[in-house]
Amino acid sequence: MTNHFRQLTLPWLIALSLMLLFTALWYHYESKIMQRAQVQQYTASLQFSIRPLLANKNPDLLKAQLNHLRYASVLPVSAIAVYSDTGRLISGTDKAALLPRFQPEQMQHEFHLLHEAGTLFAVQPMSSSAASSGYDEVIAGQNDNYYVVVQLDAPGNYSVWLVPVLVVAMLGWGALLAMHGSIGRVSQRQQTDISLLVHKLSQLKQGQLNSRLDDELVPELAPLKLALNELAGQQITNRSRDDTEKNQLKQQIAELTQSLVSEKQQSVQVQKLYEQSKQQQLQQILQLRQLTQQQAVIPDKLLRQALHSQLTLAELTQASEPEPLTQLVLTEYVARQLPHYRNILAAQNLTLQLNEAAANAVHQLALPESLLTMLLTALLRLSSHSDGITELTLNMQLSVTCTTGSLLLSVTGNGDGLLASVKQQLVNPGPRSTDWQDSDSQIVTLIANKLNAAIEVQSLEGLGSTVSVRISIADCQPLQVKRLNHLLLFDQLPRLTERKAALGSLVANVAQSSDLAELQHKAEQYQYDAALIFLPEPAGLAAWLELIQRLTEKTKVLCYAEVDCIQMWREALGVAITEEPFCLAELQQIKTADNAKLPKLLVVDDNPTNLAFIQMLLKLQPLELTTANCAQQALQLCALQQFDVILLDIQLPDMHGTEVARQLRQMQAYQLTPILAFTAHALAEEVASFKAAGMNDVIFKPLEVNKLQQILHWCSSVKTDNTGQ
Repeated sequence: MTNHFRQLTLPWLIALSLMLLFTALWYHYESKIMQRAQVQQYTASLQFSIRPLLANKNPDLLKAQLNHLRYASVLPVSAIAVYSDTGRLISGTDKAALLPRFQPEQMQHEFHLLHEAGTLFAVQPMSSSAASSGYDEVIAGQNDNYYVVVQLDAPGNYSVWLVPVLVVAMLGWGALLAMHGSIGRVSQRQQTDISLLVHKLSQLKQGQLNSRLDDELVPELAPLKLALNELAGQQITNRSRDDTEKNQLKQQIAELTQSLVSEKQQSVQVQKLYEQSKQQQLQQILQLRQLTQQQAVIPDKLLRQALHSQLTLAELTQASEPEPLTQLVLTEYVARQLPHYRNILAAQNLTLQLNEAAANAVHQLALPESLLTMLLTALLRLSSHSDGITELTLNMQLSVTCTTGSLLLSVTGNGDGLLASVKQQLVNPGPRSTDWQDSDSQIVTLIANKLNAAIEVQSLEGLGSTVSVRISIADCQPLQVKRLNHLLLFDQLPRLTERKAALGSLVANVAQSSDLAELQHKAEQYQYDAALIFLPEPAGLAAWLELIQRLTEKTKVLCYAEVDCIQMWREALGVAITEEPFCLAELQQIKTADNAKLPKLLVVDDNPTNLAFIQMLLKLQPLELTTANCAQQALQLCALQQFDVILLDIQLPDMHGTEVARQLRQMQAYQLTPILAFTAHALAEEVASFKAAGMNDVIFKPLEVNKLQQILHWCSSVKTDNTGQ
């Protein structure tokens, strides 16, 4: 800051000099203005004083008056004279002769102040009109304009303007002295603040923590103060971080010490577990020896199953890593595992039934496949140990909400129910049992714990049993599957409703039947995509042979039968018959042709009640139904798409039915399409007119079941022979 003020000293001196010069010039100019005003005022007063004397025509008196006025003036007047406009001296003071000759070149009307050789001359024009008329006689024949000339000494005293200049100079010098003192004080304070900063920096260098600067410094050193305080703060932070790191190191050392102690303890525990594992292995070897000794009383297949169960149980017990998840479609999984399930039950000559949910085929879920296989195998085995059992039913029911689901796995057996030890192990798991029949129940409980699943047991003596495991599925993704348009289903057992519900995700329309005559009738109605037939006890073999042969010619036929009668059916029908159970994956392998599409039926009637009744009757039939309420709408629909059969009302509001039939026959696409007249009554002549208009048949109102079969017959015939009748 001191250097800054030193740099400003020369500009300040120049400014002070200019200020002094300006003050002197200003006072000089102001003095001249005031001098001119005083002289002008003085000459004006002379006019008023000498005008009366000009009228008296006494030059001596005028001269005496002029001398008086000269001496009485406060101005430095040397001489006063009065001249005519021709330059003639009228009168003057004692020294008037010293005045230069006054000779105006032209008439003057204003006051003039002239400077000549250090002398001031004031010329004041004066008109004679201000004097009395008597004066004209004195200067007869002359001009009446006069001039008063006043000679003044030029002022030689500069004190008038020099004093203000000196005052200003003294004030400026005082200001410079004050500034210099201020600069000195500021410089001294800067030196003090710099010494304080140096001291604080020395403290920082020595690592002292109390080196923060809180004193006020000059503004120029404020950034250094902030930087110093930041360094002090960083030093405190670093010291705190160092202390924290030291504490952490101490804590880590303590943890490592504790870890070493813990590892020693774990080593002791591992040694104990090793001893326990050896004892378990010895116990398992003992169990296997017992099973080997029991070979005489346990069939070979059951013995192999028991050994397999013991091995599976040992693997589950020793496993520590979680099983990996696999993306599964339950229908495909069941199809792969079905031969394995049959082998499990073959040792005891048990039959297996399979119930699948419709969602099983259209969703993919994430499950550990190995655990799922072990679980289902164990469920089938433990349920097969009941006395008096002949049949097991495996249920796999998947229910999905958004992307989460629940999988219910259950095995139901008839027989006398579960063994008491098996039921106890499932309901209230306890210590491991050494009985070979309890291995499967222990497998179920272990896998349920791994999958966080819930186990439910229902068992009544003499009424059978059901063991259920419900698994929560976190990830269920929908799948796009190809659906069959129409399927013919036959089953005499009470499972018909369940089978139809399971087919809902794979088949759009299911025509079900539980009677042979009804099955024959439905088989003649339509060419189905596939026929799924669960054969009953062998009876009426000739009728069955004829029916199966007729169906085989038109569609894919899947036949299933029980094990005890499957050979008889194969010999009687000469077709492939599969042993139950049926799985949905077999239906997904059927490939449909284009001719398996549903026939399109157009019903034209102006009565809304008739249309609603027809829609209700044909809702579940194998066809696509379209309705129209007038002839114009029917013709527009026929122009836009191709219908296979047309049921046409005769009495329409805008056109007679026969005229509509004639217009349809003129269309290239409808020359061979069956057109059925739909009327409440008709005479023989009217029926003939219907036929003449191009109609194929007549169906009378109201529509009944037997008339419905007549419509379905025409719909079925167009799929095999589009020529009509």
